[in-house]
Amino acid sequence: MKVSSRIVVLVAVIALCLLTALGTLFFLSGWGVLVKVVFYAVSAAGIAAGITFFFLKRDALLKSAFILVLFAAFVWAGFAALSAVGKLNEYPSDEAKINRLVEMIRSAGSWGMAVYVFVQILQVVILPLPALVCYLPGVRIWGAGTATLLASAGVLTGSALCYALGRFVGKRAVIWIAGKENTEKYSAYIAGRGKFIFVLMQILPFFPDDILCLAAGLTAMNFAFFAAVMIIVRPAIIAMYCYFGSGALIPFHGWGIPVWIAIFAVCIALAVLSFKYQDKIEKKLVGIFTRRKARPKTSEAEENASDEGDGATAKDAEIIVASGENVEKPPEPQKNTDKKP
Repeated sequence: MKVSSRIVVLVAVIALCLLTALGTLFFLSGWGVLVKVVFYAVSAAGIAAGITFFFLKRDALLKSAFILVLFAAFVWAGFAALSAVGKLNEYPSDEAKINRLVEMIRSAGSWGMAVYVFVQILQVVILPLPALVCYLPGVRIWGAGTATLLASAGVLTGSALCYALGRFVGKRAVIWIAGKENTEKYSAYIAGRGKFIFVLMQILPFFPDDILCLAAGLTAMNFAFFAAVMIIVRPAIIAMYCYFGSGALIPFHGWGIPVWIAIFAVCIALAVLSFKYQDKIEKKLVGIFTRRKARPKTSEAEENASDEGDGATAKDAEIIVASGENVEKPPEPQKNTDKKP
């Protein structure tokens, strides 16, 4: 992006964050400290991220920050609207308010589910949201099983849309969404190292799933293989998030509290390391899982070339010995010593 465009995006990010913070101050006064702190923290993080990415000239990350802040502003607006319509400020505690909010969403029936599925589609195509943020609200409202089905439907639909964007719209659209560097890097990974590495990158948490789907559409990978990988891998990962996040496996009380604290600490550490050393981690993982496959081919090709060369030399030597001919060097051309008169 040009400098003027980056300035416009940065101003938009700061404005949305300030509006969200001021709206929380004036329109969510009846809520507890925790809810307010969440919106304040999102606003502060958005401003910090926007300024950082602006000065580092990371255009793709600056665009992502803008999209995330815009989504957060819409979430806040919906939260405030539901609070006003449901008169949630009349309830004494945040727990009572949240329970009333869950009842309101459940009462919406298929409309509430459709909105949840639509959010999952958005988080694949344009919203780089963390998985826990996307899946856990559905777990709280409908339970782990239903949330897994709904989230899987949205994620699979969004993945197919990303593939279609890469296949039919072209590289320019993918570059606008993912950035030129990411587009070229992941397209080269998928095209140059085969289908196995694509499956591996879908399973491991260090690789961006949405960008991989976009890049897959730019390569020769057929849709049947792509769809098969998505259907097998994505629902299994979503189910893991939903069932762990439901508290059925690790409770949110008693012995589960220190375990959850440790899990969140590890997740935060991995997120920081992934952000800071993403390129190195990706290259290391790709190298580990492709080196074994590449080395035998290289050594076999070298051995064949070496055997062919040695065989040709030995064959020539046998022919010369059998014929008894002496190989002489061709006579050197004589120099013309005649002098011109």
